[in-house]
Order: sequence, then C-alpha cells, then structure tokens
Amino acid sequence: MSEKPTIAILLVDDEVINLENVGHFLEQQRFQVTTATNGSEAISLLQQSHFDLVITDLKMGDVDGIQVMNTAKELQPEIEVIIVTGYATINSAVDVMAQGAFYYLSKPIKLKELHALVLRAVEKTMLLREITRLKRRIKTQQGTTQFIGQNPAILELKDSIVRFAQLDCNILITGETGTGKELVARTIYELSPRANKRFLPINCGAMTEELMVNELFGHEKDAYTDAGGLRNGLLESANGGVVLFDEIGEMPLTMQVKLLRVLQERKIIRVGGTKEIPIDIRVLAATNRDLKKEVQKKSFRQDLYYRLNVVNLHIPPLRDRKDDISLLVNYFLAKHPPSGGTKTVSREALRRLQCYDYPGNARELENIIERSLALCDTSEIQPYHLPSDLSSSPNFHLPKIEAVNSSQSLDDNEREYILSVLKSVDGNKTQAAKIIGIDRVSLWRKLKRYENIGIDTG
Repeated sequence: MSEKPTIAILLVDDEVINLENVGHFLEQQRFQVTTATNGSEAISLLQQSHFDLVITDLKMGDVDGIQVMNTAKELQPEIEVIIVTGYATINSAVDVMAQGAFYYLSKPIKLKELHALVLRAVEKTMLLREITRLKRRIKTQQGTTQFIGQNPAILELKDSIVRFAQLDCNILITGETGTGKELVARTIYELSPRANKRFLPINCGAMTEELMVNELFGHEKDAYTDAGGLRNGLLESANGGVVLFDEIGEMPLTMQVKLLRVLQERKIIRVGGTKEIPIDIRVLAATNRDLKKEVQKKSFRQDLYYRLNVVNLHIPPLRDRKDDISLLVNYFLAKHPPSGGTKTVSREALRRLQCYDYPGNARELENIIERSLALCDTSEIQPYHLPSDLSSSPNFHLPKIEAVNSSQSLDDNEREYILSVLKSVDGNKTQAAKIIGIDRVSLWRKLKRYENIGIDTG
C-alpha cells in the first residue's frame, strides 16, 4: 500500500511561542511544516519552495498576512490561505475572505478547529490543482501546449512523450540547440502524475561548480563566511516534483559524482551539514551533445550516463522535417500577434522559409517570424521582410529563369523573362517587380499589353 503524499504547510507568525505550538501540533498530524517569523521571510520561502497551504498571522510588521496571501496566490494560484489574528471581528473576517482567504481564525487558536480547517483547505487546493492539471492535459493532447508538427518523426516523439510521461523513470532528451528540449520536458511534466508539484529547470552551463553545489543542496547556518541562516537547496524545494538538468553535458565531472549519488540514494546533504535529507524528485536531463562520445573522451561519467539514459527521446532538427515549417510559421504568427491586426506570409516568403536549413532550428524560425512581423507594414510578410541570409543559404535556390534566346527580338526576350519571373513567384506582381527591377505599375502596363495581343500572363 502506497503512502499518502506529504502535505507541505507554510506557517507564519511573529509570535514565536504560537509558531512553535501550532507547528508542533501540525507535525504531530503528519504534516510537513515550514515556519517563518515574519512576512518577508514567508515571501522568500514561497519563492523558493512549493506549498499546499499557508497559515499566516494577519498583523506582522512591514509585510502583513494579506501581502503574504497575495504573493502565495500569485505564485501558486490554486493554493489556499488561512488567516489568523488576535483582533477578530465580523467585518474583518468578511473582508479578508473577500480578498481571497479560505478562512479566518481568531487567537487563541483551537487546535481541533484548526485541524478540521486544514483538511478542508488542503482538499480544495488538491481539487483545484487536479482540475488545472486535467485542463493542461487536454490542451497538450489537442496540441496547444504543444510540440508542433505532423512529420512522422514528430508524431512518434509525441506518442513517446505521452507514454513515458506516466512512468516515473529518468529521461534523457537530446537534440540540437533550438529544437525544443525544454518544451518536451515541460510536456512530460504536465502529463505526469507529478504535475501538481513543481517543475524546476536548472541550467548546468550557467553556474560554477561551487555555486551549483550551494544552489542544489542548500547550506546550514554559518556553513561558510557570509552564509547567514539555513537555506534549503533547489532540489529540496522541488520535492515531489520534476527537475530538468538542462545542458547536462556542461556539468563538471566532480559535480557529476555528487549528482550520481543523489540519483542513487535519493538523499542530499546541505553544505556544512551532516544530516541526510530524503528527496523525492523525477529527473529529466537535456543536452545538445553526444554523451556517448563524451563518455569515450572521459568528459562525462559512464555510470551517470546510464543512470540518466533510462529512456532517450531525440528531437530531429528542423532541416529534417521541413514539411512542418508551414505549421510552425502559422503557430508563431498566432503566438506573436501584431498590434496592427492579423498578418499572413506570402507564398514566396513561405517558399524561402522552407528552403532554409535553420542551424538554430525552431527557435531561429520563431525569431525570424518575430523580426519579420516587426518590419512588416502590410498585411502580408514578403521576402524582403525576411533576413538576407535566408536567400544566401548554400541550399537556397531561386527558380531557374530561362536563358536569353538570341534569335528572338528584345521585346520577345523581355516578355519571356517577365512571364518566367512572374511564374517563379506564383503570380505575385509586387515580388516580380522587385526581382525585375521595375515598379509595380510598369509591370502591370506591360502585362496588360501582353493580354491585349492575346498572350496568357497566367
């Protein structure tokens, strides 16, 4: 029989005796209690850790219980807050509940009443989180959280995400820069049974080893000069949730040893401490490196590689799934709607987008669309709104224009050239005029003249 999940409560009171008494009672009821002696400390803890309920005193120095409640609901919209005060009146109770409190208790607290309230508040929090989770799941399955694409490789990846999200195994996500590794990780998290807990992405390439140890494991009071008070590490704050080690290939070897121990023992020791603290996290890792080669070069530990690579999900580069580019373009147009109204992409601009190789993958395509929308002063993005390097890509080729026929007159050659250019841009007269080097009115006059003598201009 599986154990019930631990309920994490943040208890806030500037009266230390009340804090200790209520905290002790809640711990006896098998709740996990974190205490704060003022509102500022409570807000700091809310920013670091995930809680299921907040119980806070109303009157506290500079930061009162209402501010604590507002911060809690900003960070975790489904969380419930019980307000406690020694100055209870009917009007004040109605007022704080109108502002979003679950209930209002007066001091001295009746512990039996508090216990019943806690159970009801936590039940409501869990229900709201489950509803949110189901909404996220529906959106994901409908393709709106989404990993965009209908390419066979992407469809297979989507199936794998749904299947492995339900398991609690470690997953290694591989792919080039910009392919969407963190998006895959977030989708796994949203579809997993841990979706009501925290998702914590950690960039292994953005921290020194010393900083990483302190951030991941936390430290005890006065563990080193300027350490200050006790500080929970990121792994501890993500207890019950999902942790993504992004750019895992950048992690130093000595740090890899420490991470391996965490994965094996499911325990951490804070810097300056001796006590082992159990943690329950699901680990995802992402990299744009070939970790097998890194193992061979002795720059990545083989035992850690096997521990992380229980399941491997590889994201193909955008150049290998160009049939998805039009879908992605439409998605990015919808994601970044311009203030001037809806814009589309012309056929020729789309064709140029489909001919480019995207070393930066989907992220680069999104940046191109954002830039083009900013430059576009018409209802349609044209090729000249796109970055110039799109047409200078080695694999980009404009349609071939027939060579000049020396046996024909200049007028005949001009006519064939104009019609050929027009055909190459699918009849887009504005773009054809730009390629030919004349204004649109001049092009229109020439086409009108061709039509008058019975020539089909398409």
